Amino acid sequence: MQTPVPLAIRRLVEADAPAFLAMRVAAIVENPQYFGSPAAEEEAAGVAEFAARIRGKQDGDAVFGAFRGEVLVGIAAMFRPASGTMKHRGTLWGVHVEPGERGGDAAERLVRAVIDHARCHVDVLTGHVTVGNARARRFYERLGFDFSGVERKIFKVGGRHYDQEILLMDFT
Repeated sequence: MQTPVPLAIRRLVEADAPAFLAMRVAAIVENPQYFGSPAAEEEAAGVAEFAARIRGKQDGDAVFGAFRGEVLVGIAAMFRPASGTMKHRGTLWGVHVEPGERGGDAAERLVRAVIDHARCHVDVLTGHVTVGNARARRFYERLGFDFSGVERKIFKVGGRHYDQEILLMDFT
């Protein structure tokens, strides 16, 4: 019997940009109602833009990946606003795990890596979960997020509007 390849969580480096781009596009194609940009726009952004996202713009920006060997199987990230009055906040974004990894610990380990990172850089970590995605809501609640309201009609995909609940984790 073959030993399974262990799951490793690490920050992405610029060399991971092609895999990051491919995973992000695939995630959006699978569930466009969960993401803030269309797959075609993400694909058109190209590898250089994804390398820039990995580098980040603000201190504390980070993109984490879950890997089975050399294969990227999940992503989760945090960014900080540039505004001086909002730099105390981080935003969790881009969480996705490949279908074959769902139900395991990849998503939890990825988001916990973002939470641990955020705790060192910001006072508050926010995010969103699409209303009606009960599995994701339970997941974030189990990890310690509170819910602080709903943003109505935040996405419009295929003529349909989607609301999102606001996630909040306060480190103060």
